[in-house]
Amino acid sequence: MSKFSKKKMDRFDDYEDIRRARLGTKERNRIDLEASAELGALKAMQELLIEEMKAFMIKEGIGIVELTKRLETSTRQTSRIMKGEANVTLATLAEVAIHIGKVPRIVFEDFKQPARKAR
Repeated sequence: MSKFSKKKMDRFDDYEDIRRARLGTKERNRIDLEASAELGALKAMQELLIEEMKAFMIKEGIGIVELTKRLETSTRQTSRIMKGEANVTLATLAEVAIHIGKVPRIVFEDFKQPARKAR
């Protein structure tokens, strides 16, 4: 792998210029597709966790402060999870699930590639 010197780096305006210089179109497209799929999967899991936490709060008639106490965590962490800003680990996911009376289950489905945009 060749290194980019300061002189070479000055020729590039931004990250995209470097990507084009280092990677072919097929490789860039593959990386973009994989990143998009991963982001979509993470967002879907995050949204489901938030929905389950909100449903639990409604069922129990509690607010964020009481939920935080039951989760034995900080208000900041609970708030970050509820806003979709936390990077939730599997351990955290399992812990939250148990506290809200759920058992998380991971299901692997076939990946469906999005239709390519016409250029």
